[in-house]
Parts: sequence; C-alpha cells; structure tokens
Amino acid sequence: MKVYNSLTRTLEELKPLRPPEVSLYTCGPTVYDHVHIGNLRTYIFEDILRRTLKSSGYGVKHVMNITDIDDKTISRSKQLYPDSSPNEALKKLTSHYESIFLDDAKKIGIDFSDSRIVKATDHIQDMQGLICKIPNKYLTDDGVYFDLEKYPLYGELVNLDRSHTHHRIQNDEYDKDHVADFALWKAKKEDEPSWDFEIEGKNITGRPGWHIECSAMSTKYLGQPFDIHTGGIDLMFPHHENEIAQSVSANHEKLAKVFMHSEHLLVDGKKMSKSLDNFYTLDDVIKQGIDPMAFRLLVLQAHYRSQLNFTWESLEAVQTRLNGYRAMADLQWQTIDSQPWLESSLNINIVTNLLQDDLNTPTALAFLSGLTAQTSDKFISKTELAYFKKLLKELDAILGLNLSSSKDILDEQKRLISQREVARKNINWGEADKYRDGLSRQGIEINDTPHGPIWSRK
Repeated sequence: MKVYNSLTRTLEELKPLRPPEVSLYTCGPTVYDHVHIGNLRTYIFEDILRRTLKSSGYGVKHVMNITDIDDKTISRSKQLYPDSSPNEALKKLTSHYESIFLDDAKKIGIDFSDSRIVKATDHIQDMQGLICKIPNKYLTDDGVYFDLEKYPLYGELVNLDRSHTHHRIQNDEYDKDHVADFALWKAKKEDEPSWDFEIEGKNITGRPGWHIECSAMSTKYLGQPFDIHTGGIDLMFPHHENEIAQSVSANHEKLAKVFMHSEHLLVDGKKMSKSLDNFYTLDDVIKQGIDPMAFRLLVLQAHYRSQLNFTWESLEAVQTRLNGYRAMADLQWQTIDSQPWLESSLNINIVTNLLQDDLNTPTALAFLSGLTAQTSDKFISKTELAYFKKLLKELDAILGLNLSSSKDILDEQKRLISQREVARKNINWGEADKYRDGLSRQGIEINDTPHGPIWSRK
C-alpha cells in the first residue's frame, strides 16, 4: 500500500513498524460546538484510511483524541454555564458536544467500533510526565514553555523559515505563520479549570497547552514512534510541528513515521467562515432534506489531498447518484432464474487496489458507477445472488456507504407491486397508475422492464 507522507513529501510504500499491525493516531474534534462539514471531511478521510488498511490485511490500532480542554472549550463553557464551577462547566459543555459529534459521525458512516477514543482531561498526569521529560523547557510565572532556540530541527514538517522574531506566545490560537515558543502548561487564570502540577520544586496550578495533549495521548497508547499520524491540512502548523518538537525532544525518537493530511473543504470556492454565512454543519445538510450519506459520497468523489468545493447544487447531484447506488443494491432482493450476467471483471480487488494507491476514492467510485450501469434494468439469478450480496458487503466494508445493509421491502408493498402487474396485464392503465402513485408515496419507485418490474427505494 502506498501513501503520501507529508514528512518526506513523497508517495511511499507503507512499512509498519510491527506488521501486520498499523498504529494510527488521528486528531479528533475540539468539543465546544458542532463540528462543521470541513472537519467531517477529514474524519471521513481517516475512516477510509482505516477501512483500506483492514481490507489490505492489516490490523489497525487506532487512537483518536477528544480535545475537551483548551482556549475554545474554556471560553464557551464560561459563556454557557456561568453558574457552574469551571471544571463542572467544562464537563457539561464537552460531554454535550462529544455526544453530538459521535452521532454525526455515525450518520455519515464513520466506524469507531474498533477505535480507542480518549479525552484530554483523563490524561493530565500523562501530559505532566511528558513535560517533565522535555529538556528544552523553561518555567515562568505564567506557565511552562518550549524553547525553540534549543531545538534546531523545528520546522521540518512544513519546511519552515525560522527567521521570525523569537518570543513567548500564551494563546493556543496564535498566528499559524508565526514562530514562537509555545506553552506546554499554562498557569491558572481566574475562573478557569485547573490541576496542580509540581515541577522542578515549584507548584504551577493550571492546565495543559493544546499541543502537549496529543503528544501525551498518542505515545501512551501507541508508543514512540508509531506508524501514521493524520489530521486536516490546517493542523500541520503549528499543531503537528509542535507535537513533533516536544515528543522528539522528550524521547529522542521520531513521533510518527508517516504524517497524512487532508485538504480544505471550500464552500462556493471560499473558505468557510461564519462572517461569510457559509459555515455549515451536518444539521444544515439534513435540514435541506439531503441524506447525510450523500455528503460522505461527495467527499469520496474528490481525492483527500485535493481541495473540495462544496455547493448545494453539487450535493443535490450526489444525492441522485446515491439513490442510483441504492437502486442497484435493491437488486439483491429481486431474483429470477436466468443466465448469469455479472462479468468476471467485477472483482472487489479492483477497488482494494485503487484505494491502496494513496486512497484513490474517485476512481474506486467509478467502479461502483460502472457496476450500477451494468445492473440497470436487470434481475439477479439465484446463482448470482450470493456473489452479488458478497460484493456489496465487501464494497461497503471499504467505502462505507451502507448499501449492503438495505432491507427488503415489506410484504404489503410487494402485494401492491403484484396487483399493479395484474392491472397492467389487464390493460387497466388507470388502476396501474394508482398503484404506482401509492408505492411512490411510500418511497418505492417501479421500473418496468421486458422481464417484469424492478423496484427501488427513492
């Protein structure tokens, strides 16, 4: 399997440290609000990566963090829960939005069943232990900082020009083009969640900096180095660069062999922004009457390293395409005795091989579209049914579109289809149209073929 490594800026063969297991860390959500569709694009990319690794014969040891303590979560928890203590307000906020995130992820086919999801607030001692191991740190009245002057490798991930002013910056959300010492631990401010931290004979009550969280959690569960670290392109600098710096400084090993990053999702050609009124969540998609799985399909139509331009028109077109895939999947319930029509070229290995080439989802979907075209207006013979169901199941295992899980229609709907056929044979077109309209209201479309009616869900 080949993947693009952001560290080396090359496409390279994946060589796990402990084959056949691949250790994978993905930067999860900051749970202070609904995640937007740009965030969801990254999580879909990571889901496809896990599925492809599994279909390629690898075991996957996956860890994803939940950022439930940082500047954003603290600020929002104060705003929404002013009468609660800082730590209680933080837990109320982050638990609420973590639940919403996991629900959104399920709606777009993301499978966390074999993943370990870890919260930053459950790993404060691990972060403190890692900070103590970092040699190039210094203590101040407002916290503990990483000294970039003592780490000459800084900037290797993004090929950074370090000729900027060198000074401390307290805010986690600083200018992404600026080089500065960054906070490992922040001293407590008024009305903030805090934990005690004894370091070098001094007690600095406070909370962790954002970057140290991922370093501590990834290495606790995956060791150092581990195989793959992923995230959105916006996390390359400073977040991933700082993770590398503090982890290598503490443990004298690479943090991860491979870094993989997904590109931005644009909206109508522009960066998402609340000020531009183009900031969308999955709820916005659902309110438009569009299936969340159509958004997953839209994401898969673009390569993860290419920018994806979101428009409502493109999403509506993808909904139609998804309906076509589902109509094909419904063939698994409609059988007759006939000669096999499935071609030997319809081999699931085609899709696996395409995805093993740096997750080439657009071309893999072309295979699925070809299958849809080939099955149009056809029944499946009894001899083909088992193969067709197996094919759908294996496609779903990789693409996650939940096609194979579609259920057969109800007996009542089958009865209406049969009665409509009787009306058609009796040339009672008005009665046949009534049955068709009734089925349509129930979400069932009928396609009349020379061999009989084929139904599909709308």
